[in-house]
Amino acid sequence: MRGWLIPLQRATATSTPVRWVVPLPPVLLEDIAVDMFMVSSFGLFVMTLFQPLLRVPSRQSFALFACGWALAAERHTITASLWVTGATTRKHFSRFSVFLGGPLYNVRWQMWAPLIRHAATWVPQDAPIVLALDDLTKKKAGRHLEGLDRYRNSAGSARQAYRPLRGLHFVLGGMRLPLPLWPASRITLPSGLALSLTAPLADKLPLAYRSRRTLARDIVDFVAQMLPTRAIRAIADGGYATKEFLRDLPQAVDVVSRLLSSAHLYAWPPASPRPCRGRPPRTGKSLGSPKTFARTRKGGHDHPTEARAQVQSWVGLWHSVLPGRPIRIVGGRREAPHKAPAAGQRTPRPSVEACCTTALTRSLEAVLDASRARWAVAIDRRDAQAFSGVGQDQWRQWRRIVGANTFRLVRAAARTLWCMEHAKRTGSIELCRYRPWYRHKVAPSQLDIVSICRETLQAAGVFPIARFRQAVDENHDEPENTLPFVA
Repeated sequence: MRGWLIPLQRATATSTPVRWVVPLPPVLLEDIAVDMFMVSSFGLFVMTLFQPLLRVPSRQSFALFACGWALAAERHTITASLWVTGATTRKHFSRFSVFLGGPLYNVRWQMWAPLIRHAATWVPQDAPIVLALDDLTKKKAGRHLEGLDRYRNSAGSARQAYRPLRGLHFVLGGMRLPLPLWPASRITLPSGLALSLTAPLADKLPLAYRSRRTLARDIVDFVAQMLPTRAIRAIADGGYATKEFLRDLPQAVDVVSRLLSSAHLYAWPPASPRPCRGRPPRTGKSLGSPKTFARTRKGGHDHPTEARAQVQSWVGLWHSVLPGRPIRIVGGRREAPHKAPAAGQRTPRPSVEACCTTALTRSLEAVLDASRARWAVAIDRRDAQAFSGVGQDQWRQWRRIVGANTFRLVRAAARTLWCMEHAKRTGSIELCRYRPWYRHKVAPSQLDIVSICRETLQAAGVFPIARFRQAVDENHDEPENTLPFVA
């Protein structure tokens, strides 16, 4: 501190005592951008949620990441987030990567907790919390990339064909929230992320192998732990209808998922009229599979949304997956196509499909509505890659991969919740004011949320820092060589 002191005047015998001043360090554009972000409505909302989870050095890194992530327009990488805020003028880029794989990775589950609790306030108390689960494969290449392997992509083309894809495999969880300002509309909020590894790759790292069903079950258990007094409805596809995911569910959780058309079902065991020796039977008579049962059983109802299709519901036991717990099965059958599809045409839907639920009191229409809600998971996967940047970074270590992608989805969830609060505070947002051709649009999308957040930050004075400024020559008032005007 002594070296910073500068005397204002030289001391003499007759002069006044020397006064010393401490010059302030120069104000950087990086400090101004971050400070303006911290006092904006979006910055206050974000830091209020996550500031108690981080220490002081980690809070600074998180604030720089958060500001840069909100301002990045084209590329959603960590490098672009640091570039637009000038964070590398404070410390080296490698220190930020250590933050992602260290402090942020260690508190990744704690960062989901305030988001889940805040999102639950938007759902009425008498309605269940809808939690959608699915997996995502991000195509990648690289020899030294941890977590890279070939995975089975379930929707590889428009014909829903299965094909292998080399890359990173993630398990995503999303909460379906109603929009009060737009009735009958919902939006998906990210609420969990896990990196799935194959068994040989997990042994090589080394890590304990956990299948994607087990990782999805961890997300469900964590949401149930954060909301112990709320009913939760988990929606998943047929890949999660296994004993690893369905057995020993929390009491407040019920599952709606696709069911194998070849699953062997049984009736409930009949009660014995008098006590007898030996173990009581665990199953009743065999009902067969949904494929045979839906074709032979009569009394079906017309499908509520599909023409020339019938559905029916019954209760049975799936003993190989859920022993001792009855489930409600909803099976549907449609007319088989008269001719085979030509080359290049989409494969027709199967003639028999089935879904199941662990809630026996749910009606047939409610099960079908929950099953149709799985389409929102595909939209959420697309938005996670397009507007959140999931899997776009070139990290190699698996801890930094998980930390960076968790940071992205956490920020995307916070941005969605902030937009809902902003719309409630300022009134309904006119979606078709500057886009009159979108007459059918009745609710905001993730692209609208991104635009609202960026425009609000710009109105608060938060802009990206320009790094390359092109030199412009001065325009002289009286040039030497002036061409005569044409008469």
